[in-house]
Amino acid sequence: MGDRVKRPVILLKVPSSSDFYGSALRSHNLDPIFIAPTHFVFKNLKQLQAKLLEPHKYAGIIFATPRCVQAVSEALEKAPLPSCWRALHNYSLGKNTHSSAWFTLQNLITLGDHAVNANNLCDLIVETFGPKRDLPLLMPCGNGVGQTLRLRLVAQGFRVDACEVYESQSHPEFINQMRHALKFKRLETIVFFGPSSVRSSLEFFGKYNVSLKDRKLIAVGSGTKKIMEQSGLEADAEVDSADVDHLIKIIKT
Repeated sequence: MGDRVKRPVILLKVPSSSDFYGSALRSHNLDPIFIAPTHFVFKNLKQLQAKLLEPHKYAGIIFATPRCVQAVSEALEKAPLPSCWRALHNYSLGKNTHSSAWFTLQNLITLGDHAVNANNLCDLIVETFGPKRDLPLLMPCGNGVGQTLRLRLVAQGFRVDACEVYESQSHPEFINQMRHALKFKRLETIVFFGPSSVRSSLEFFGKYNVSLKDRKLIAVGSGTKKIMEQSGLEADAEVDSADVDHLIKIIKT
């Protein structure tokens, strides 16, 4: 007989209207509890605006996250992206970022919707860009976001103008929401999305003396797993951000 009571799972991420994790987990008798470890504050938007108004100085633009797309929209103060960008080499990391660029920036076409991590996107850029690499790629990014991609591209001979346009800060409700969620006796799994979820959680675990002995800890993405390992937090498994079926399988194993 199947387990009729849904098993709670903490997902350390902000849910969005296009988020496919919630519905997928619920369809497999799991109860996803979304907890945002951080919130984001935009910065350097005037600097980004100046760069966006000079597309002739760039080979294209790279969006690592939907928030990078939002930063561009905010920097332009809701005005359209200059049309010259459309003829350039434009990339996005993953399905959500690709969709965000399309809907937010007047149907801007980007490559990379099937890329699941920075390495995939770097390989795609190398394959599609061509040999001429005189002009830089503009890459709006957040603190701690996009570093792997930038370093890999530079190693391949690209010039990358990384403009830090947002930073993460601890979410004011994180502690209360985590304390409430951890009261569930059946809660066995915590899923970490990104370095900020690791940093916020470690601070919380230490402050409130939380035991992780009987918990399954899952890292989404190699960058998340690396930060966990560096922080002394052992990941039981690693999954790609787009592979929700693998995530469900790991949770239920």
